[in-house]
Amino acid sequence: MPHGADRLTIEGEPAAPALPPGNGHAQRSAATRLRLIEAAIDCLYRTGYGATTTVAIAQTAGVSRGAMLHQFPTRADLIIAVAEHIVREQDLRRRQILRAVPRGVERFRAITAAVWDTMKEPASMALLEIMLGSRSDPELSARFPAVMRGAEARLASGPIEVARDIGFEQDDLIHAMSRLHLAAMRGLAIERLFQTDEGRVDDAFELLTWYKDQFLLRLSEAT
Repeated sequence: MPHGADRLTIEGEPAAPALPPGNGHAQRSAATRLRLIEAAIDCLYRTGYGATTTVAIAQTAGVSRGAMLHQFPTRADLIIAVAEHIVREQDLRRRQILRAVPRGVERFRAITAAVWDTMKEPASMALLEIMLGSRSDPELSARFPAVMRGAEARLASGPIEVARDIGFEQDDLIHAMSRLHLAAMRGLAIERLFQTDEGRVDDAFELLTWYKDQFLLRLSEAT
């Protein structure tokens, strides 16, 4: 891909849900939907998947159960909407961070920190709760993997495109590095929930960035 070409994963802008026209019922409905999604994220983060009932979500959002069922007929419908919202917002946030970093080696190194910035947020913990909860929810387990496949495909393609900017063509190695780092950061995000000394988590992340520098050096020597 030419150095100056726009990137799907970093330089481009993902399509966000269009705001309904006008100021009437459609916009009120969209606002209610967003309140429910944000309330679900809050509940998932504070109390976990098992305790995030539709009743708890409606109470947190200040929305009647009937209004909630109008937006999301089933709990799975709501949880899938939450997951889609989170991955879309995380994608936007990472793009914004990385667009401010010069292309080349500096941007390649910055990808890890950009992902970690979003991984530490409550929404990421909510998404992890959904990932784990989907294992025991047949309806959710049938629909949730498609959401994550799309999210992880974007997470994998970004480093590959940036690596090609600096002349690295070892796509399989870059993909393996991305998967390893993503798994490590998910683990560190969970660790932050139980670790009273967050400095230890920060130290572990610094080690992860050191490994990436060593990986970058090895690729440079092999090119």
